[in-house]
Amino acid sequence: MTVSIHIYLSGNEKPPEGLSNFSHLTFSSLDLKGFSNITRETLNSLFEEADSDYVGFIELSQPVDQSFFNQLSNLKLNRDQAGVYFLPFHDSSPFVGAYETLPPVAASLAMNPLQHAVVLIRKTDFENLKDFEESTDLIWQTLILLAQKGVPAQLIESKTSSRVNLISGIFPALAPDDPGPDRDWLLHLLRAYEPAQDLLAILSQADAIALKAGLLCMHDYLDESHEYSQSVQSQGIHGAGDYWHHIMHRREPDYSNAKYWSRAVGYHPLHDVLPDVVQTLFDLNYGDSVEDWKSRLLQNKRWSLNAFVDCCAECESTQAPELNAFAQSIQWVEMLLLLQKTSQDAATG
Repeated sequence: MTVSIHIYLSGNEKPPEGLSNFSHLTFSSLDLKGFSNITRETLNSLFEEADSDYVGFIELSQPVDQSFFNQLSNLKLNRDQAGVYFLPFHDSSPFVGAYETLPPVAASLAMNPLQHAVVLIRKTDFENLKDFEESTDLIWQTLILLAQKGVPAQLIESKTSSRVNLISGIFPALAPDDPGPDRDWLLHLLRAYEPAQDLLAILSQADAIALKAGLLCMHDYLDESHEYSQSVQSQGIHGAGDYWHHIMHRREPDYSNAKYWSRAVGYHPLHDVLPDVVQTLFDLNYGDSVEDWKSRLLQNKRWSLNAFVDCCAECESTQAPELNAFAQSIQWVEMLLLLQKTSQDAATG
């Protein structure tokens, strides 16, 4: 029997034409500018009112076309099997890489999937959740809680670009402010995260601790991240704790301390990966203020931690918009790739 799906579209625009042609897909547009700040009462109502097996959410600001909805229509889902499904937007390769590499709870904590994919949640699984906190991102919180309960998340194969698209994203600040009370729900989940309950095995305990440091650092909890990274100084397969320690000080910002920890890091395999990724960003032609950094950041085709510290310092002193956007995108992919490598080192030793 065909599984039914009800899709909620953010915004009060009418659904794109042609969606009525799908017999087991139904759509509703919400008078919302995105799904952030949705209340628990509203979210409960959306699931209760959906006469379907699965409930989905799409940010209409994302680039989707008819072929994308054809994929949704052709999905073979099982109403009797717990599950969350993600259909990535085009050019969401960083999201895909994270979910293919990270253990399930760490992947759910790393980023909000609504910014990267259509999200499908089995109605029965949502109705079994009880432990919500007040939150500005209840759908994201739902996905984390489901991952904690062992509900599997599956990526639906899409025509994802092999190039890393970082031109239009919203990324963490180079030198962030305190996240504030609106994100207390996330801090509580990050503090409660136990790598031993997420990874299939831990062969490097230091890297498992560094994984938690990385998640905290990515979400701007620098003091909390520092506590964990400092506890595994000079340990781990590739010194991931020292690398996260370096990033934490760079983001404080304490540039001289960041350079001290770059020396402690020494060589890391990421230094051979980042130049190819960053080269694609230079190809996007941000402008002269960015192009001037090309030779400094990509020295001998190996990533320079200290040069990027200098780049971030220039962003702070000049407030140049193009350079700042460029550096934020680099920082995001650096943290995401480092998180994946930290997880791999923890699990494989």
